[in-house]
This record gives sequence, C-alpha cells and structure tokens, in this order.
Amino acid sequence: MPSDQDPTPEQISQVKTSILQKVEKEPPAEPFHPNDLKRITDSDLWITKLLQVYDCDVEKCITRLWDNLAWRKSFGVYDITEQNLNQEFLNDGSIFVHNKDKDGKPLLILTINKHSKSRNQEDLLRILVFWIERLQRDSSLDKITIFMDMTGTGLSNLDLDFIKSIIGVFETKYPYVPNYILVHDLPFLLNAAFKIVKTFLPAEALKILKVTTKKDIDQYVDKDNCLKIWGGNDDYVYKFA
Repeated sequence: MPSDQDPTPEQISQVKTSILQKVEKEPPAEPFHPNDLKRITDSDLWITKLLQVYDCDVEKCITRLWDNLAWRKSFGVYDITEQNLNQEFLNDGSIFVHNKDKDGKPLLILTINKHSKSRNQEDLLRILVFWIERLQRDSSLDKITIFMDMTGTGLSNLDLDFIKSIIGVFETKYPYVPNYILVHDLPFLLNAAFKIVKTFLPAEALKILKVTTKKDIDQYVDKDNCLKIWGGNDDYVYKFA
C-alpha cells in the first residue's frame, strides 16, 4: 500500500538520474526495453508510484526499479500479444477483467475452479501480465482489485505454488497496483489451506485482503457489478475481446 507521503521532486529526480546513469555506465547484459526507459525519461509517474509504495526510500526504489526493468525485459512484457498467449487459457475465463469495485477500480478475476496443477504456470502468468499491462496502459498506472473467485473450488484446484507466483508478481513487479485482494466464496474445506496462503502475503497485502461471501460482497463490489454466481445482478458470460 502506498505511503501517505508524496515523494519530493528531488527524490524523483534522484531515482531517475541514478537509473539512467547506471544504464549508461553499467549497461545490463540484456538491454532494457526502450519503451521502459522512455517511461522513465518522459514521465515521473512510474517512479512516483514506486516511491510511494516504498515509503520514499530512494535507494530501495532504485534497486527495485532496476530489478523490475530486468524482469520486464527477460519476461518479454512488450512481446506478449493475444495471438501468442495460450488460447485455451485466454478463452476459458481462467483470468479475465470485468466490471469495477466500489472505488471504481477494475476487477481482475481469477477463476480458481478452472485451475489444476497440470496447467502450465508460465502460460497463466503471461495471461496475468497481459491483463495487468492492458489495464495499466488504459489507466495511467491506476489500481486494480484482484478478485479470486473461489466458487466451486475443490482441493484439486488448489495450487499453492501458483498462488505464490501470483502474489510474487504483485509484490515485486506491480507493488503499486492492488486496491483490494478479494477472496470470494471460500469453501470451508479450504480454510486450512487459505491460512497457509496468508503466510505468503506481506503485511501490507494482509491489510487489503478481504474474504467475502454472497451476503457481504456488496461492501466492496455493488450488486450490479457482481456476477450472478457471486450473488449479484450481472449475468455476464466471459468471452475474450
């Protein structure tokens, strides 16, 4: 969660200058993507968001931004297109975006009952990053609510390694993104497993983690933005577009 304190222009400039000087003097073995470097030179937004998350700790921000630049290049963030994603996972609603929470933030929905350990985790993470990047481009790095739909989920769907990977993506690659983490309709038989999941979460994420049911989901998502399966009024059926 971001700090209440906004970074100063001097702090932003310090991060920007340090990164750009390091790129020039100690270039990485795999050059950073020019689009990411342009994001740094042409705007203060990305650095501002990171400084807020890291409580205006300039050195920490420099280290994490450098690591992020390296990850984005190696993961091929800018190379991901709908054509080169796993088409089965893209079209079956495993991960998709629909509607908004009560704060007006998009819902990034993970349908856990579609998952199994046999599914290729890298393919799913590429779809996750595809949706995050798509939302971020459209919203000037605004927040997103992660909606883990546990409706009808059984033990066979639970993959702790996959959940740890999702948490890692948001914790280290997009730390400024989560508005809420909503875990909806958690089956009783998964309560013990969920306690394990909570141990993976950093303290700041635990503050925005909410377990919801059909009775109280409208505290975070109003009924018209809730699918009927969640107890709302929306009869939407996912179709990639």
